Amino acid sequence: MSALLFRFALLAGIFCAAAAPTEAFAVDEERPDWLDIELGKSLVITTPRVPTAIAITDPEVAVAVTLGVANKIQVQGTSIGTTDLVVQFGPGVAPLIYEITVHRDLSDLVRRIDSIVEGEPPRVYPLGERIVVEGSVDDLDTLEQVALVSRIYDDDFVNLMQVRGDHQVQLEVVFAEVSRTAARSLGFNMLYGDRSLAATLQAPASTRPSLTNPQLLEVMTSNVGSGSIGTPVVGGYSLGAYISQINLVAILGTLDDYKVGKILAQPTLVALSGQKSEFLSGGTIPIPTPQGGAGQTVVTITYRDYGVNLWFIPTVLAGDVIDVQMYLEISEPDYANSVRVSGLDVPAFTVRKSQNHLRMETGMTFAVAGLLSEKSSFARVGIPWIQWIPVVGSLFRTISHDREETEVVIYVTPRLVRPLAPGEVPPAPGTTENNNPSDVELYLFGMNHRPNSRTAEPTGAVGLKR
Repeated sequence: MSALLFRFALLAGIFCAAAAPTEAFAVDEERPDWLDIELGKSLVITTPRVPTAIAITDPEVAVAVTLGVANKIQVQGTSIGTTDLVVQFGPGVAPLIYEITVHRDLSDLVRRIDSIVEGEPPRVYPLGERIVVEGSVDDLDTLEQVALVSRIYDDDFVNLMQVRGDHQVQLEVVFAEVSRTAARSLGFNMLYGDRSLAATLQAPASTRPSLTNPQLLEVMTSNVGSGSIGTPVVGGYSLGAYISQINLVAILGTLDDYKVGKILAQPTLVALSGQKSEFLSGGTIPIPTPQGGAGQTVVTITYRDYGVNLWFIPTVLAGDVIDVQMYLEISEPDYANSVRVSGLDVPAFTVRKSQNHLRMETGMTFAVAGLLSEKSSFARVGIPWIQWIPVVGSLFRTISHDREETEVVIYVTPRLVRPLAPGEVPPAPGTTENNNPSDVELYLFGMNHRPNSRTAEPTGAVGLKR
C-alpha cells in the first residue's frame, strides 16, 4: 500500500512541476523563436519533447543548460549581444532554433521614466547595442526630461518620442518704421555785375548757363572756391534784386524742408509645432554679374528677393509656452546708391532685419527689436574774415542745418490656434465692400470711391484663435 502511495505522489509531483508556470521571460508572441534576456538574468523555455542535444552559437553571449525536468532548458545572458540556441530532438525531427538578444537591465530606466511621465509612459526596449524610447508624451518639456534621463543609460539612444496633439502656432509680427528729415538753409549774397546776373543766378542749377562775367568770376574766386557763396541755396527758394545805378545784385536763398516717411508691415504665419513656415511679400530683381573669360565679358543674371521676408520655427513647451526662432527682413531697392556694371545699373538695397530666439506664453507680445536714431549736421561757408563781422557778416555767408530721425520697432505675438469652423470664417478682404461711386458721386462731386462702403462685418472670430 505504501509503495502505491509513493508512486502516486511521485506522479503527482511530476505533473505539478510540468503544469506550474515557468519563470517570466520576454518572448514575442508573433515571433516565439525570439528570446529577449537581460544581462545577468535567465529564462526557462519548455520544449515540446525531450531534446537530445542543445547548442549556443556564441557561448560568450549566453549559456544554456537542461533542468531536472527533461523538456525544460534554462538560458542565461552573460554579455550584451546576439546569438542562436539550437535544440535537437533526434533523427527525423526538425530542430528548434531560437534567436537570443542579451541587453542590459532597463528596469531602473523604466521606473524613472514612469515617475516623470503622467499617464501611459513611452515604451523602452533594446535594439542591438542601443536603447530605443518610443511613445507619445503630453508636452515637449516632458520629452526633454525623458531624453535627458535616457542619455544617462545610453548617450546615443534612439529617440522615437513625439508630443501628443497637433499644436499649431500663429505668429503675428508688427514692423513699424517712421523717419523724419528736416533741412534748413539760409544764404544772402551780394555781387557786383551787369543786369543779366540776377536772372542767371536765379535759374536752376541744371539749366544755369556758364558765367563768364569778369566781375562775377572775380567774386567767385574770392570765395575760396566753395561754390556756395554767390549761388542760391540748392533746392531752396532764391530771390534776386538788382540795383542798376551801381550794378549790384543781391541773392537771397532760403530752404525749410521737412519730410516724413512711414513703413508698416504686419505679416502673419501659421506653422505646426517644430516645423518651419516662411512668408515673402515683395518680388525679385535681376542683378547682373559680369564674368570675364577668354578676352570676353559675359554677364550672368541672378535674382534677389526683396520686400517683407519672414520665417519662424515654433515649438510648443509645457504650460502653453512657445519657443520661437524667427527671422524678419524688410528690404527695398535703393537706386540712389546704385552702381554701374558693364553698362547696367545695379541698385543697392536698404535692409532692416532681425533674427531672434525667444520663449513666451501664448498670446503674449514681445518687442524683439527697436531703434531710435537721430543724426544732425551743420555746415557754414562764407568769405573769410568778413563773415564774422556782426550783422554785416550774415550777408557774406551761407548756413545749413540738417536733422534726420528714425524710429524702428518690431513686435512679435505667438498664439496657439486651431482651424476655424465654417461659421467662423470671416469674409475675404473686399468681398463685403462696394466702393464704386454712383453717377452723381462720380460726375457731380468727382468722387473716386463711395464713402462708408463696407456693407457687412465679419460675424465670426477674425483670424485663427484657440
